[in-house]
Amino acid sequence: MNGTYPGTDLEMTVTWGDCDAAGIHYYARTFDWFTNARMKFLADHGFPYMETFHHPGISLVCLTADCRFKKMLKPEERITVRASLTTLTRSRLAFDYRIYKSDGQLAAEGTTSHAYVDPEGNPYNLKKRHPGLWASMMDRWPVFQDE
Repeated sequence: MNGTYPGTDLEMTVTWGDCDAAGIHYYARTFDWFTNARMKFLADHGFPYMETFHHPGISLVCLTADCRFKKMLKPEERITVRASLTTLTRSRLAFDYRIYKSDGQLAAEGTTSHAYVDPEGNPYNLKKRHPGLWASMMDRWPVFQDE
């Protein structure tokens, strides 16, 4: 089912390492910020990535990643990266992201979608393979009640 679950904010400062030689944030770093915000979202909702997914052998493989850039970001700027869960099914989940400058201006917005994949790289139905985890996710995010 598609919907949107309220987001989690990751506050951070743009570093020189996040920027290109011109001192403007390097576009590829944006996807690292999305990952950090997604992991914070999961942890804030009781599903820390390493413990919940990685250690039990569940990988969240990225299927798609997209970003639309609106404003430049420079070193030492304070920003907020907001991650929101938008899709949760037995085989996939997806997130929306928004990056805000400290004055509230939207600097970028994007999406990622992910499949549950086993250590051999095979996608699978999370409800069938990990019913306890699936039930916990449905309890936490009932807006996505069974696809």
